[in-house]
Amino acid sequence: MRVAITGTTGRVGAALAAHLAHRHEVIPLPRSDFDLADSAMIENRLAALECDVFLNPAAITSLEACEDDPRLAMRVNSAAPGKIALWAAARGVRVIHFSTDYVFDGETTVSLTEPVPAKPISAYGRSKLAGERAVLAHPGHLVLRVSWVFGMEKPSFVDQVFDSALAGKPLAAVADKLSLPTSTADLSAWVAELLETRAEGLLHACNPGTPVSWHGMAGFVLREMVKRGVLPEVPPVAEQTLAGMAAFRAPRPRFTAMDASRLAATLGHPLRPWPEALAEHVALRCAASR
Repeated sequence: MRVAITGTTGRVGAALAAHLAHRHEVIPLPRSDFDLADSAMIENRLAALECDVFLNPAAITSLEACEDDPRLAMRVNSAAPGKIALWAAARGVRVIHFSTDYVFDGETTVSLTEPVPAKPISAYGRSKLAGERAVLAHPGHLVLRVSWVFGMEKPSFVDQVFDSALAGKPLAAVADKLSLPTSTADLSAWVAELLETRAEGLLHACNPGTPVSWHGMAGFVLREMVKRGVLPEVPPVAEQTLAGMAAFRAPRPRFTAMDASRLAATLGHPLRPWPEALAEHVALRCAASR
């Protein structure tokens, strides 16, 4: 199968390209070759592209950047995916587009299923929801919502905690925002399985388990580091609040834990809980740090 993948220098795109290359012909589309902000570039590249599936994890993901330039956010996160979906539909190419838990307003504490209405509270969330709708306007396409992605491809929040702890730096993390992490290793495996199905529509794709805060994830990482002998003891982690984060100019939803049971049912097996996936990631980081 010929699989085109955008954003292959990013965390999810790189993970997908590496994982799928074992069984498929991967066509990498990094930003330098396929800039979602450049409509002419997209049209020219699509005109010459031949593939069976088009994976689109690329996006503007900085909430502040989207808040500062909402028109650019809409062009990259909505108009470009819509253009790709239209092109694909005309050629019988299946699109798998990646979205986010930030399409929710965070005003509930109940696990979020796919039918729950999306109510974004930021320019980023609004642009991603518009992108979902643009893709799903064409039958046969699939949207995967992911949250708090981590993996070995590119440093994330959990890696910042790991590196800061090793360096003996003070640690702090937000404690009043809850969601579910997503491992790039698991996400890539799920996508590989989904390629063998005819799944379409909307699926939540995150590792299941008890919702956790960034503060909770930081504590988990540190305990795993102690367990593996790279730290003598668990250092303190100061609790922060969303309201107290001056750098967060864009609003963030407080609770966005998504229910991924529909994905599990589609794949026909349980998904790995996030503590297992994160423990594996920390083990890999510990091994690499020795």
